[in-house]
Parts: sequence; C-alpha cells; structure tokens
Amino acid sequence: MRRPHLRLSVRRTCIVLCALSLWVTLWLGHPLKRTMPVAQAVDAQHLVQTGVDYYQAGNFLAALEPWQTAYQAYKASQDLHALAIVSENLARAHQQMGRTSDEISYWDEAIATIQTLGQTLGNSQKLGRLLTEQAQAYGRLGQHRRAITLLCGTAPEEGDCKTGSALQLAQALNDPLGEITALGSLGEAYLASGQTDVAIAYLQQGYTRSQQQETPELQASLLNSLGNTSTHIALINYRRAGEAAARNASDKEALSAKAAASNRQAIDYFQKSYDLAVAQQIPMTQLYALLNLIPAHERAENKAAAQQDYQLALDVLQQLPDSKTKAFAAIKLASFLEPLEVRQSPLLLGTTPPTSINQAQLLLEQALAIGNATDNPRITSFALGKLGNLDERSGRYHAALKKTQQARLAADQDRAAQDSLYLWEWQLGRIYKAQGKVADAGQAYGQAVALLEQIRSDILSANRDLQFDFRDTVEPIYRQYADLNLAAVPKQIALTQETEKQAFKDLETVLTTLDSLKVAELQSYFANDCVIVPAQTRADEVGQSTATGVFSTALSDDGVTVILSLPDGSRKVVRVRETQTRIQTKINDFRKSLEFGSRDYRFNKQQAIQLYQLLIQPFETDLAGVKTLVFVNDGLLRSVPMAALHDGQQFLIEKYAVATTPSLTLTTPEKVEKTELSALLLGVSKQPELSQGRSFGALPAVERELDLLSAQFSNSKTLRNEAFSIEALQQSLVDKDYRILHMATHGTFGFASEDNYLVAGAKDSSNTYNETLTISKLDELIRNVNDPTREPIELLTLTACETAIGGNRSTLGLAGVAVRAGVRSAIATLWPVSDDSTPDIINTFYTKLQDPTLTKAEALQQAQITMLQSEDVTRQHPYRWAPFILIGNWL
Repeated sequence: MRRPHLRLSVRRTCIVLCALSLWVTLWLGHPLKRTMPVAQAVDAQHLVQTGVDYYQAGNFLAALEPWQTAYQAYKASQDLHALAIVSENLARAHQQMGRTSDEISYWDEAIATIQTLGQTLGNSQKLGRLLTEQAQAYGRLGQHRRAITLLCGTAPEEGDCKTGSALQLAQALNDPLGEITALGSLGEAYLASGQTDVAIAYLQQGYTRSQQQETPELQASLLNSLGNTSTHIALINYRRAGEAAARNASDKEALSAKAAASNRQAIDYFQKSYDLAVAQQIPMTQLYALLNLIPAHERAENKAAAQQDYQLALDVLQQLPDSKTKAFAAIKLASFLEPLEVRQSPLLLGTTPPTSINQAQLLLEQALAIGNATDNPRITSFALGKLGNLDERSGRYHAALKKTQQARLAADQDRAAQDSLYLWEWQLGRIYKAQGKVADAGQAYGQAVALLEQIRSDILSANRDLQFDFRDTVEPIYRQYADLNLAAVPKQIALTQETEKQAFKDLETVLTTLDSLKVAELQSYFANDCVIVPAQTRADEVGQSTATGVFSTALSDDGVTVILSLPDGSRKVVRVRETQTRIQTKINDFRKSLEFGSRDYRFNKQQAIQLYQLLIQPFETDLAGVKTLVFVNDGLLRSVPMAALHDGQQFLIEKYAVATTPSLTLTTPEKVEKTELSALLLGVSKQPELSQGRSFGALPAVERELDLLSAQFSNSKTLRNEAFSIEALQQSLVDKDYRILHMATHGTFGFASEDNYLVAGAKDSSNTYNETLTISKLDELIRNVNDPTREPIELLTLTACETAIGGNRSTLGLAGVAVRAGVRSAIATLWPVSDDSTPDIINTFYTKLQDPTLTKAEALQQAQITMLQSEDVTRQHPYRWAPFILIGNWL
C-alpha cells in the first residue's frame, strides 16, 4: 500500500509577490517508502494532515505543533522523504508568521535531507526549488549577497551560474517553473543590492520565459517586480531632482522628467499585473499591485486614480482569509490615508492625525485582531504602535502611552518583531517629552538609539528604500536624542570631566549619538555591502600628543551646534541660532564664490568671513597651542573647504593644518613610518565618453601631473589613458604593494552610491564608452589584496573629482571615500581644477609628505600655502588650492 502524499496541496503552484521579494510556494510531494511501523506512520500522517487543516484555515501557529511532532517522528525513523516534506511545511508556516530565522533553519533541514536522498531527477529539481525559497528567505533578512550565491553563485559579469545553484539546476534539468522563479528572485536580490541594471535584465528574462511557458500567475508577479524596479529608479530621480531644484541646477527639469517617466513605467507594469491577476482570479496578487499603484498615482498627482485603486484594494482585502499578508496590507492601507508628504516624513508624526482617522483606526484594529488570533507578535506590535500614534497625534497621551507600551511588549516577545522595537521606544520618547517627563523621555530615546545600533545593518539592508528615506526614517531619532541631552549642557564655557561631571557626561552622550548618526548615514549611503569597522582610538582622543583640536558640527532646523574637543581633554559647545535656510544659503554662496575663481581672479572674502564667524570665531581664544584642526562636519557643511575660511586677515590654512573625517570612530589617528613611498599612478587626459550621459572635458594637465609624479617616485608604475583599465588596475595591485594610489581622472560623488565613480581610460566591452570604476568596485579591488604580510595602501589621491554645490547627500560619498575604499587616508577635490595648478600643488604635497617631521595634514597645508603665496595672482585664488581636502588619518 502506498501512503498518501504529505503535502499541503497538489492542485496548483501558489505564487505570491512580497513587497521586495519574489517567492514561490512549492507544494511538492513524493510517494513515501514504508520505513516505520504502520501505527507510527498513521499517527504521523494524521499529525501532518491536522497541520495542513490548520494551515489552510490560516492558523499557522496551531499548524506548528502537529508538524513538529511529525517532524521528530520522521527524523527518529529516518523516513527521509517524509522528513523533507514536513520540513518544507514547517518552513512555510514560519514564513507566514514572519519568523525568518526559523524558516531558514527548516529550509536547511529540507535541503540537507534531499541531498542525502541522492541525485535523482526529481530530487535535483526539488533541490533547485528549495534553494530558491531559501534564497528568498535570506533576502527578507537583508542578506542579498547570500541569496545571490544560492541562486547563481557568481557575479553577473562572470558568466554562467555556478554548478549546483538554483538557476543552474533549473536550466540543466529543463525545469521552466524553477528557472522563472530563480530568475525573478535573482532580479529582486540584485535590486535590493542596488544593481538596478542587472536586476532589470534578470526580471525581463524571467518575464519572457513566463510568457513562453504561458504562466499568467508568474507573469503577474514578475510584472509587479518590474514595477518595483521602475519605482526604485523613479524615487532616486525624484530625490535627485529635489536636490537639483534646491541648488537651482540646470538639470533639475531633466531629472524631474526622468523620474516622471520611470513612475509612468511603474504604473504600466503594476496595471498589467493587476489586470492579469483579475483575469486569473488571484486576489493576493491583485492586492499587491493595487498597494503599489496607489502611491505611484499619488506621485503622478492623479488623485482620482489613487482613490479608485484604494477602494478596490479595500474590497479585495475583505475577500482574503486572515493572514500575515492581509494584516500588513491593512496597516499599509491605514497609512495611505495620510497625505503623501506625511508618509514620507516621520518628523510629521507628531502633527494632527489624518482626516479619515476612524477608517484608519478600523483597519488597524482589523490587523490587531489578526495578530491576536494568529499569535503573531510582529503584527500585534505594528498595529498597536500605529494605533498609539493616532492617539499621540490627537493629544490623548495616556491612551497613546498604554498602546505604545503594549506594542513594545509585543515586539520584545519575538526576534522577528524586534525591528519595530526601536520605533516604539522613539514613540515613547516623544510622548514623554510632550508630557514634560524629560528623564523618562531621555531613557526611551537612549533605548531607541541602542536598539538601532544593534539592528541598523539589518533594517538598512533588508529594505533598500530606507537608503533614500534615511533622513526621514532613522536620522530624526539620533538628532532628537542629541538635542535632548544638549539642552542640559552649558554653552560657551570650557567643560572638563573633573569640574563639570554631569555636563561632560551629557556632552559625551551627544558626541556618541552624533557619531553613531554619521556612521549610520554612511552605511545607508553606501548600502548594505559597505564594510564599516570602528577604529580602536577615537579621533578626539589623541589631541594632547598631536596638538589637534576636533570640531564636531550638528545642523538643525533652527541653527548649528559646534563642539570643540581640545588637546587638554576639555570641551566647549557653542549653539548659533539661525534658520537652516540661511545657513544653507551661506554655505552655497561660499562655494560659488570659490568656484567663480575659474573666471575671476579676485576673491570676495565676505562669505568666507561669515562662515568663519559662525564656526571658528567663538573658539579663537581656546585654540592656543593647537596646530591641526580636524572637522567632523554634518550635512551640507561637508561641502565646505574649511581651509578657505577667513578671519578678515588670513585664511584658516595659514594658521592651522586642516583635515576632515566622516566620524570620530572611522579614522585611526596613527602616524605611520615613512619608508620609501611606492606609487601606482593612473590618469585620463583625453575627453571620455560615458554611457551615463554625463559630459566631461579633456584634462590636458593630467599628462604633466603624471610626468612630475613619475619622476618624483622612482618606485612607481604609470597607467595612462587607454592603459588605465579596471583589469590593469586589478593586476597591478596583485603584482606589487603600493603605499600610494594616485588617480588623476574625472570622478563624481552624487546623490546615490551608484553615482560615485571614477572614469577609466580604457573602453568598455562595447568599445564605445569609457569604463567607469565605482568606489565600491575600487574597495573590492583593494580589499582583495589585503593581507597582513603586505604593505597596506596608505593614501588614495583623487584629483579632478567633484561634488555638487548644495548636494547634501553627494558630499557623503566624498566624506566616506577613505572608509569605503579601504584606505587609511584620502586626498580628494570638492570640484575639478583643470589647469596646471593641480600638478604643482600635488607635486608639492608629495614632496612635503616625504619629510618625516610633517604629518599628512601639514604636508597639504604647506602645499596650499605655497600656492596661496604664489606671485601669480590667479594661483593665489582659493579656487585652485581650496578644493583639495584630506580625509581620514591626518597624521
């Protein structure tokens, strides 16, 4: 007698598209061999069927117990076929409950069991599909590289997928369903990793295969994924357009048009997905498409279409059985009752509640009921937290406090729900602050920040959209906590640990919080693959031995806070009240006054004096004995060449050596022994052609720059124009240790991490455009040759790079270039200087660098002063020497 298949359903394959991850639930069954006593077999089958009944009723928690008992029975009897299937069922139940770590454990069990059974055709096909499901689970955890490894095993440029990966197995075994789902999952993983072009290629390939196989359900899911990709592109360009408009840049209209076009494309994909789902009667896919269409229509300012789709979504929601997906759809629909600008800025969460508060409350209560019925702490946490926010915004603080505390308790019950815990601590902090309970507010804010520090990497990588919503989603928590502590710190007086213990402690909390914010900003900007390792010694802890003063700045809506850490260990705080708009105007006017030097040799000192008075003048009397100033700047202040600030008599660089670092903890202040310096010199003097559409001119001065440096460094290698390829750079780094990596070529630091690239001289595979080397790729090349036995790259120098005036996010790339590229220090430029002044200042810098009595900051100072004191009046202008900034280790 053959046993019945232990499976949830064999009627059809169920395809579901999550918000950021394409996943397929594969109900696969196998005839089970008679390997255990009949009574035990019948009991186990009964338990499996009981679990199936619970699962199909949406009671995933209840399904777990009988399946786990059956799992133990099959494991004890070594009934491997049955064990593999019940492991799959357990994985799916945990998936439905949002317990991704447990889900992955059972996928591991199912995969290991199938591998033990041997490589039959059926087992190999099933293995490929299981690998895809496990990869999707890793994607939900934010481990996108691991997902890509399971799905294909290689980078897209490296050719065919690795043997034994999900996609390779599906293609080798002619398994169209497995192939399509692996392609879709790969597309989603690459999208989440920021490689949009690769994502589109895989998703389009999957969509084409789904059309060939006439699988409309898969087509609908892939169309939804393609729509998410277009939305991703649109959101980036909307932000780029916003920044361009803020600085009145010439490309603002082009960027707006590009964003609108991508948004229209997204709407088209979502609408096609919805229409297919309606035709095939797949309500879940209908709902996903509608949830994506609503904000897309809002971005297109089509309120009527958004409202129509909202009503359709409500109707579909009520048709669905209770589940995790239904609960979170209800929570999302409740949020859609807020205006778009409120949803995009949690800073507005303390404002008045939505006009449709009753409907929002009903949807959230529906989600809460599902969470309670299915014992899902994650659903319960979000529903209660959102309900508490409605009370907070209505001024009902007692009710808000109660619901928020319940949300916190629910989130604390389950690891899978803890990514919401920091939100409710933040909410508690806001409520306590509104009630005037400052101590309780501080404790709640502190807990929120501590939780963020623990899970920040996970939430930033699990949801890549957060990288573009960071300033609205995570940043306010750090800033509000810093402000709360800063309020208790005396201003404009020297504070020491001995005389002002509590104030000094509060200020230390402020510095730590602001520093954590800066690290989080970089992690967000460079995405989840950025390796960030804190230094053992903080930048402000070496002042006494190096005569260094460290300035930390923090911008807010009503002014700027400047904190100076002095060599003797004392600190001083100055708070300048001024609107953010006026500060931004001063910064941008200063940058423009400098860059006009390319057309006018005269320099208007007024903007330089204004910023000096704002940032430096309040500390003039405290800087006696200080030789070097290190700036840990915030926001748009990162775009300020501090060396060009002016006190009315002289530039700041004439008084102090100047350096910058992205944070106190990401620079190791360590003086390195200057042995013979070896340099790898790379440059592009010819005008490049770029596929990105950017236009750059020729850099004729690069020829002289490379010649001067080649003559100075006898132990050097030069790759010029066509000889400068990514492959040649990689091979050069493998062949020999270089202490200096000097790159004289166009480079840009833009809004998103993918905007950060350097132009190589070699052509790409099309032989039309120049290769572009991203900072992340440069980091990969450098880290691949990192070895304790080899000399590390001490200095990366980038000349002719640029950041945009007014580009708040664009300066993040430049600020973090040393961290991202995996080097100790970097010299880079805020704007390109294309004349012969660049070779001279760089050549002087390297000459001074070899003086063992000078630090890197002092070497750059000497080079800048040499040009400043030139007899050539055009060379005296800070346009030519100010853009060169030292980032990272200044010693």
